[in-house]
Amino acid sequence: MRKIWIVPLILVGIFLTSCGRKGISAEDAGELFVNRLVYQKDESKFANEFRDGKEVGKELDQNSDAFEENFTEGLAATGVDVPKKQADQLTQELLKQVKQKTTYKIVQIDEKKSGATISYYVTGLDLVSAMQEMTRQLIKEATDDPEIAKDDQKALEATFSILEERVKAIKIKTDPVELKLHLEKEKGEWFVPEDQEEAVSNLFMAFISGTKDADTMNKELEEALNVVAKEVVDTLNSQPITNNN
Repeated sequence: MRKIWIVPLILVGIFLTSCGRKGISAEDAGELFVNRLVYQKDESKFANEFRDGKEVGKELDQNSDAFEENFTEGLAATGVDVPKKQADQLTQELLKQVKQKTTYKIVQIDEKKSGATISYYVTGLDLVSAMQEMTRQLIKEATDDPEIAKDDQKALEATFSILEERVKAIKIKTDPVELKLHLEKEKGEWFVPEDQEEAVSNLFMAFISGTKDADTMNKELEEALNVVAKEVVDTLNSQPITNNN
């Protein structure tokens, strides 16, 4: 009789364990998400703790692909031919710098039974300053070698060469930027709601650019390039006027 009772008790125990899975904490989920999104770490753990984690991880990797595509399209818009190999190398170097130099910390968690809103402080790369310095150097080289300004392909080659140097020596932003991400939880598994797609993209870009979103980055970049343009004008105005007659 005792053995008859043991079997159903074991089965009930297994059933309760599987259905009542607690899962990891909101803080651990927030860290795991960033580690997978930005640093491509903890793939197995992410696959286990997030719903459809393996497939979601592949989707997160598309953020770097999208960044490379946008970067390439931006250069192509200037009318020059952008070699994919060079674009790949530059993107991979930038992502390498992200993994080596950027940091983050979770500063607040607003948790409810069904999920949590996580606030991050992200100290990302100072991409705007790198682009500003690249522009300064490119203008200098074009001044020294007028052929660069006349030949689109030479201008592209010079741009890639300078940008590669700047990316390798890129610094991080002085101040961190705050971003929020909402994660939900069901049956012990965390997942990213569909309405968080923009938040995920902004979080990824914060590590690359040190800004809270693409609009902010573009605004800062415009201001930085305006500074360079003013420097050029001031330099030209300070040069003595020569009389060729």
